[in-house]
Amino acid sequence: MRQKQAAYDSSGAIFAFYDTIDSPAPEGVDTIDISEAEWQAAIESQRYTVVNGVLTPPAAPTAAELLAAAQSAKVAELSAACKAAIYAGFTSKALGASYSYPAKDTDQQNLASSVIDSLLNASNAEWATPFWCADASGAWAFRMHTAAQIQQVGKEGKAAILSAMARNQSLAAAVMAAATVDEVDAIAWA
Repeated sequence: MRQKQAAYDSSGAIFAFYDTIDSPAPEGVDTIDISEAEWQAAIESQRYTVVNGVLTPPAAPTAAELLAAAQSAKVAELSAACKAAIYAGFTSKALGASYSYPAKDTDQQNLASSVIDSLLNASNAEWATPFWCADASGAWAFRMHTAAQIQQVGKEGKAAILSAMARNQSLAAAVMAAATVDEVDAIAWA
């Protein structure tokens, strides 16, 4: 008759499951017989152990463990929201009216390159560069920027990114200072 088994080490940690017919345990491996239901539960949780020869379910998480898990998840959520806020771009009036600028990784690199190029060509009063931006109607196009204009866009882009990063840091600090899961859950980017 088929029998499910759990293999465990000297600390009681389960490291493998076997079936006496389909996949028998190797010689010398400590195992206990378990029911189909116990096998399914142990597979799903992966925190079961063997204590005194008995399959033992994981202890319920403590309040501190639940808080730490909630804090970790919330910090990750806030970091993703920060990245999304940065990637949403920023606005600048460097061209005389409000224009939207992209700020994904490549956009930031392109802007930094344009600012550097403007500085390297400081002695050339005719220097200009096209840069991708959208007008108030949302029409994206390469628009010419003078050295002063692209430098202003660079400053405003950096300020927008630093603002998002500071907000993320502040919210993450609030998360880590929270004393309950409910306090953690109440913290949001928006």
